[in-house]
Amino acid sequence: MLFVSGEKPERFVKAMAAGADLVCIDLEDAVAPARKEAARADALHWLAQRSAGPAQPAVALRLNAVRTLEGLRDVLALAQAATMPDWILLPKVEAAADVQCIHAWLGARCPSLVALLETPGSIDGAAAIAEAGGPLAALMLGGADLSAELGAQFGWDALLYARARILHAARAADLQAWDVPHIDLQKPESLADETRRVLALGFDCKTAIHPQQIPVIHDAFMPPAERIEWALALRDALPAEGASGAFMFRGGMVDAPVVRNALRILARAGQR
Repeated sequence: MLFVSGEKPERFVKAMAAGADLVCIDLEDAVAPARKEAARADALHWLAQRSAGPAQPAVALRLNAVRTLEGLRDVLALAQAATMPDWILLPKVEAAADVQCIHAWLGARCPSLVALLETPGSIDGAAAIAEAGGPLAALMLGGADLSAELGAQFGWDALLYARARILHAARAADLQAWDVPHIDLQKPESLADETRRVLALGFDCKTAIHPQQIPVIHDAFMPPAERIEWALALRDALPAEGASGAFMFRGGMVDAPVVRNALRILARAGQR
């Protein structure tokens, strides 16, 4: 997912052509307080005018926090809008009720929701938030705000616990887990390493703040050639009765969970 500032409507089309699977127009942190109203109007106008199609990425809106006046204004404007985005990102979610209120206010038109967990309290309450139900589809780490509240560095070690909590809560509720952007544009190798690490944990999405990060993320999403070869060979070696039991493969014992992992590797390789 690629973020684009709601202050920059001239960049919306460029962001859509950058190669991301999802483009998120940011009405929160990327917009100065004095520009909130104009950014909201520009984003909703562009959404109403855009021509969606199979070749186009999906579109998300990151609203202002639901417990703020600007967040309330965002929801009221969306409720009256002619066109909804495909996704809504809800920042600074503290409880399941935050998600449930958005769903109640937008009703049947409410698109898929992503809850951003950005405080120590939200990390502790991740499992309860994940059970909000309705159109909630993913939990996302808000790493910059969280590290600031913790007084910690915005880095891998400081955020590993939060990533693990979010992933476990998401999986227990059958949701996706999305990761925070890598903010250093001068270190693509660090972005690639971080992306591979979050994928190894089990995350589904790595977010970006600049188009130049997209090919780096896509390359990191591609499993190594040796893993693809192993997965292909394992798939071809499946017994005729399927993978319900254990069987020998390349000198080791393989069972159903290992087969599922191989199929996930092939699915990710196919997407890329």
